[in-house]
Amino acid sequence: MAIITLILSLLFLVDERPALHSQPFRVVAVCLGVLCVLLVSAIIGLYVYCEYSDYSNVSTANLRLAAEKEALSRERDRLNWSLRFIYQFEDFPVKRKCNPCRSGWTLFKSSCYQILYPSNPWKTWEQSRENCKQNNADLVVIGNQKEQEFIHNHTQYYFDMHHGYWIGLSGIANISQWLWVNGSQQTDGFWKRQTGGNCVLTVPKNAPLANWNAESCSMLNRWICESRALIWHLMKFIFKAAISR
Repeated sequence: MAIITLILSLLFLVDERPALHSQPFRVVAVCLGVLCVLLVSAIIGLYVYCEYSDYSNVSTANLRLAAEKEALSRERDRLNWSLRFIYQFEDFPVKRKCNPCRSGWTLFKSSCYQILYPSNPWKTWEQSRENCKQNNADLVVIGNQKEQEFIHNHTQYYFDMHHGYWIGLSGIANISQWLWVNGSQQTDGFWKRQTGGNCVLTVPKNAPLANWNAESCSMLNRWICESRALIWHLMKFIFKAAISR
């Protein structure tokens, strides 16, 4: 508004000047007026765009939260149904047995491990990880010495001293930056050799606390998958109970 007022003042001043000089001043005033209109239009357009962007972002976030709420509600309803079904029985109609790990997996603390043996074809690091993901797991993340010793005790030497079992560690060997598949950074570890490739395997032939080797990710090896231990396969039991009634 201040700019528009200034321009109008200039126009009035121009009218009071001699005719010889009024035309250039009028042209300047008109140009300033047009520029002012364009500037105001741009400001209004930018304001509308920002308001729309904020609204769009909020709407997207609300949709995502609504979807998450719906999924949680469905899960809650399923669990409530399961509990109501179980409470109908004085004696649960199937054998009570807790299997924290699936068949072929080994329990250690709160995790289950699948260690691939000779019946399985060897795979690259990426192929090994994909195999783990297909089983709702991932390549093993070794978090401490006890877990390292457990892994070493459950793997076996095969083929030659260079082959081993892929673990969930990869990175850039020449600058010693290593990341686990869960996103955590590895700062030390149980290394035998950190050069030679960008993917890591544990080699049973080496000492228990010094058997990690960095190798080419395209090298074919066995691998180790890890998943969280399951206390109850509840839905499996419920379906068995429903069938047996």
